[in-house]
Amino acid sequence: MVQIPTPEVVAVAVLLLFSLFFSAVRAAYAAIPTVEVPWERKPSADYIPLDQAQRLTLSLVQRVFTLLAFLLGARLFWTLLETAELRTYPWVPVAVLLFWLWLDALVRFYAGRHALPLVQRVGAVLGPVMRLANPLNRRLAALATRWGVLLPEGAEAAAERLEKQSESEEERDLLRGLATFGQTTARQAMKPRLNITAFDMELDFHELMDKINKSGYSRVPVYQETLDSVEGILYVKDLLPHLHRDEHFAWQKLMRKAYFIPESKRLDDLMQEFQNRRVHMAIVVDEYGGTSGLITLEDIIEEIFGDINDEYDEEEEVNYNQVDDKTFVFEGKVLINDFCRILGLESDYFEEIRGSSESLGGLLLELFSRLPRTGEQATHRDLTFKVQSADKKRIKKVRVLVS
Repeated sequence: MVQIPTPEVVAVAVLLLFSLFFSAVRAAYAAIPTVEVPWERKPSADYIPLDQAQRLTLSLVQRVFTLLAFLLGARLFWTLLETAELRTYPWVPVAVLLFWLWLDALVRFYAGRHALPLVQRVGAVLGPVMRLANPLNRRLAALATRWGVLLPEGAEAAAERLEKQSESEEERDLLRGLATFGQTTARQAMKPRLNITAFDMELDFHELMDKINKSGYSRVPVYQETLDSVEGILYVKDLLPHLHRDEHFAWQKLMRKAYFIPESKRLDDLMQEFQNRRVHMAIVVDEYGGTSGLITLEDIIEEIFGDINDEYDEEEEVNYNQVDDKTFVFEGKVLINDFCRILGLESDYFEEIRGSSESLGGLLLELFSRLPRTGEQATHRDLTFKVQSADKKRIKKVRVLVS
């Protein structure tokens, strides 16, 4: 009878459970930016936002538990295989390893599908862990900064010094764009999914030309059934020799291959790849392969030089009304940068509450921690926000009172 050392088995099981726990937490935090209904986040102190350095620490902690579990497990199996009874079963370690990989994938999939509830439930456990890991977090952040993984504080400080020396607002914006360009990701610069103009492959040729004339774009994505299945990019110039064709013309054969990139792609790397591939557009996908947004060469350049308007851009002002000297009514979709510019606020006025929001509606979702109803109010510093119009999906109009 083979005597299995129970303490070692228990130790391996505990280490693997800790590894699964941290693997699930990492997957949940990675999936949170892709959640389509961020207002479902409950106003609870259990939700702990993690910056990039803390996520690196979490990744390291999870890998340490995994490594310890496998080292101890390997030693245990080696000891057991020396016995005559188990010597004929050398495939057992391989089977256990495959089972572990399957279980880890299953846990990560579940965590990604239930990201918000999961991070709220584990807040009571994760908080003390991150506090204990603060010394490790600081050292890891320093190493990551040195290796170029995180933005060095010195670069930010240098940019601020250069801004003070600049003579105009345009120069300050240019210097800020240059300082942060290498650390800006595709997710931060892309056009979000809801604003993408794309065409269905099932359109006939006349329907396609009608939509192209209305869109005004020279390149458009083409999808099969849903925007998550982009099949290619259609260049309008490729259609010009075929304008005389009837509605049955197979225009789909003119599509070019789409270029897909992850949300975490840095703009400096993307610029280089655009040059090497000789393309001007990329489809941004999330970790599950779904379409998250679209980014063009113009979007990248605008991150440095600011908005670029050409002869095809509509000269459209920010949609708002000024009721009196201290009262304004804004559309929920107005960008936070435009909102701050109109009210004469600093660009970092909402830094501590905005999270990843880019619009005023998204800012209010962060402020309320849910989707507010019409008539509800919230205050931040010298501003009072009153929701004038909202539906089940978004905030449409907001009244802003400046104290």
